[in-house]
Amino acid sequence: MTFANNLRGWIFYFFLAISIIVLTVLLLCSWPFMSYERRYEAVCRPWAKCVLKLLDVICGVRWRAKGMENMPDIPCVVLVKHQSAWDPFWLGAFLKHPPCFIYKKSLHWIPCLGWALASMNMMAIDRSKGRQAFEQFMRRGPEFEKRGWWVTLFPEGTRVPMGEHVRWKTGGARFACSAGLPILPIAHNAAICWPKNSVGKCPGVIDVEIGPLIETKGRDPHTVTAEVEAWIEGRVNAMPQHAGH
Repeated sequence: MTFANNLRGWIFYFFLAISIIVLTVLLLCSWPFMSYERRYEAVCRPWAKCVLKLLDVICGVRWRAKGMENMPDIPCVVLVKHQSAWDPFWLGAFLKHPPCFIYKKSLHWIPCLGWALASMNMMAIDRSKGRQAFEQFMRRGPEFEKRGWWVTLFPEGTRVPMGEHVRWKTGGARFACSAGLPILPIAHNAAICWPKNSVGKCPGVIDVEIGPLIETKGRDPHTVTAEVEAWIEGRVNAMPQHAGH
């Protein structure tokens, strides 16, 4: 990572921090007066798009998407490749329905960002509780789907650098199979521009591909997970592996 890339990264994080403070103030002030859905569309989605624009202007990181027409108008579960901290911004900005992320409850302790997350009443779980945390997810997930939110998960469970592989978790497929919901798979190569644990950002274009829905009714979650993993990993491997392509 060059000095220029690191410098641009620090400048980007400076403006990102300011934007998070503004986001938090807007969300907390509108909390008593607006529904979660209205606050998402009025505040969260525009903020996510603004962050992606900042990333383009400051760091030269752009994106292009294929398969946007595959996003349905019906409830579904979104399973996404997790290479970078970039993923939630894009999902928050461009998924057709608001994404309901499942995240660590400890994030609520982060000033501003944690408060903003808490105010949106998404699924914060205590991973230390193991089975209880999963049962909470299985119990609350259908509530969000009925409200029009899309339960959105990263089956790898952590950000995985380009070229590396970890065992995929079956929780997303188990929820989708239990609820009878199709899965919308999304692949991308964001790590070429925004690597894991890196301040610097490499100028370039991130490719995103949205796949066709994968049906789950009457199917085994392990089989479904294997199908989703094969599609996503296959598409990621076909994408450019370096920035500046």
